[in-house]
Amino acid sequence: MKRYKDGLVPRDIKKGFYRNIELGKDVVVQRIEIGNQIREMITSHIGLSRTSNTNREAINSSINLLSYDNRDVGNGMYGLKASFEWNISEVVWQIEQNIQEFKEMIKIIYASLEPSVVELRSSAQEAYENGRIADAIDIFSKLSECCEDDFSVFLSLGIISLFHEKDKEKALEYFDKAVEVVKSQSDFYTSYALLYKAFVLRNLDRIDEAQRFSRQAVDLSPDFTEALYQNAQYSALLKNTDTAISSLKTIIGTDILYSLKITNEQDFDGIRPQITKIINEVCAPVHEGINKKLKKFDGKLHHLNAIVNSLNKQGLNISDSQDTKQLQEDKQELTNIVDSNSVLNLFVVDKCFSRLDKNLQHDKSQLLSDCNEARKRVGYEKEGAAKALKKLKERGFLAPFFLKLFLSQLYAIPAGIFVRVPPDMLISKYARLMGASMGIPPGVFILEAIAVVSCVLMVFVPTIGPRMKCKKNYVRIQYKESILDDTIKAIKQG
Repeated sequence: MKRYKDGLVPRDIKKGFYRNIELGKDVVVQRIEIGNQIREMITSHIGLSRTSNTNREAINSSINLLSYDNRDVGNGMYGLKASFEWNISEVVWQIEQNIQEFKEMIKIIYASLEPSVVELRSSAQEAYENGRIADAIDIFSKLSECCEDDFSVFLSLGIISLFHEKDKEKALEYFDKAVEVVKSQSDFYTSYALLYKAFVLRNLDRIDEAQRFSRQAVDLSPDFTEALYQNAQYSALLKNTDTAISSLKTIIGTDILYSLKITNEQDFDGIRPQITKIINEVCAPVHEGINKKLKKFDGKLHHLNAIVNSLNKQGLNISDSQDTKQLQEDKQELTNIVDSNSVLNLFVVDKCFSRLDKNLQHDKSQLLSDCNEARKRVGYEKEGAAKALKKLKERGFLAPFFLKLFLSQLYAIPAGIFVRVPPDMLISKYARLMGASMGIPPGVFILEAIAVVSCVLMVFVPTIGPRMKCKKNYVRIQYKESILDDTIKAIKQG
């Protein structure tokens, strides 16, 4: 559908970030496309190219919260808030006429009229929404004569006059008529029509009138943020600074995206210092909250790092979740985004910290779970070591020793009697130690000594070695168990 050439476009129509949002498409498709472009706009202001996958996911979630969903966009100008722009106002009006409350209102207006008139209304809207402007003008003009209670007819004719016939004066007449008709039917749609009227007056350089009518729109619908915004524009141009600042403070508090809209609006150039002040006032508690979250997060991260480092020093590699480096990097990225001095970034990051904290809690929970599993395994190891140690202890030393010693006598004594020992080697020593009176042959003494030593080597040495090794293993496992118990306690307390 052909639109104005830039030189003929009323002020504010040719600027904005929306692309290809115009009449001729299904209203559901239009809503989806507007929502997508709003999200793209917010994303472009945040910047995701250098962020980690974790932060990108958190930022996307935050953007979803700041963006407008299909229901918001489906509520027309009221739901769009800061994302409303005059260059898509025709499509917004198309969306508005598909709201159920609007349809109910029109149904009441046409309830007493002939079905042919109702059909005429439907044909007019269908022609307009599909870009058949000449047909729409013809049908709407007929309706304006046979149904003077339908304000939407006059509002549609005014929009057509403004955007397609390029006749601002004629558009103003239709908007005046729309306001006159709707004021007894709906405060909100009276405000809606008044904003169009004020917009035309602004483009006719009748700023004081534009300010007055936009003020009426605000008085009728105090929570209609776009009415407040446009009234602030006109007030700023008239140097009514206090009024403008009061309105801007209210709408920024309602929708932070207005900070972007205000920044790009040249009508506010004369009150930039005051705007900077109110934006700082709105941002101050958010920034303070982020600093508190940062401090709290740093404390939790330091605690988790201390636990992980302690486990590593003890050689206990519990799981891959011990690496907290990624959490530290994610936190630093968010800090850098905050320091970029962007209002929108501040509000996005504020919502991201809850996700970052959730990631830390997840790592902490995973580490706790892994430590508990490791503690169970150590418990089983300890139980096995205790059983092995008990089994070794139950085997005993004395019985096997004396049994072997007794059996050794069967060969030691008989054999020793026949063993001949050279006199110069043992006889004199033997006599001094044992005494000749005992009558023990030297050979028997030697073999008895050998038998005793052999029994010790066969019984005590093989048993003591494994027992000591088993005891050492049991103590090691017990120490590991103690470390894990302390670690689990520390994780729970952190």
